[in-house]
Amino acid sequence: MKYVLIMISMLFVSGIAFGQDPMDHMPPPNDKIAAKIEAQKVAFITRILDLTPEEAQKFWPLYNEYNAKERELRPNFKKQRPKDISEEEANELIDNFFDNEQKRLNLTKNYYEKFKMILPAKKVVKLHFAERRFKEELLKRIKERRDKRRRR
Repeated sequence: MKYVLIMISMLFVSGIAFGQDPMDHMPPPNDKIAAKIEAQKVAFITRILDLTPEEAQKFWPLYNEYNAKERELRPNFKKQRPKDISEEEANELIDNFFDNEQKRLNLTKNYYEKFKMILPAKKVVKLHFAERRFKEELLKRIKERRDKRRRR
């Protein structure tokens, strides 16, 4: 039954993606790895949250919107070394960092409130842990592949 729900959710999410401007929601055409990771993330979160078809139908568009806005707030670090910047530039970087972190926190808080209108609070809590767990498992797989390549 869970697999049927996952498949329904995947079909729904892919239907939404095709109904939107592909440049807004899809990774660049040559970025197959990012698309694969995103599909794995959707399946992982759907499985962990055990979303009903009705919940998935309401949740995924909102989650995708949240993800897009969160991505815009991710820091864009320049390739600057601390020894190459002035004290004034360093202070500006620090201030910008905290301003950005506050914006990200506000965004997350706002969307978690929206998620609670769609999902039970327990599932919203599970979402937080599912995102963290997915990232941890992804990093673990990347590290394992890197270690495997080094051994060759």
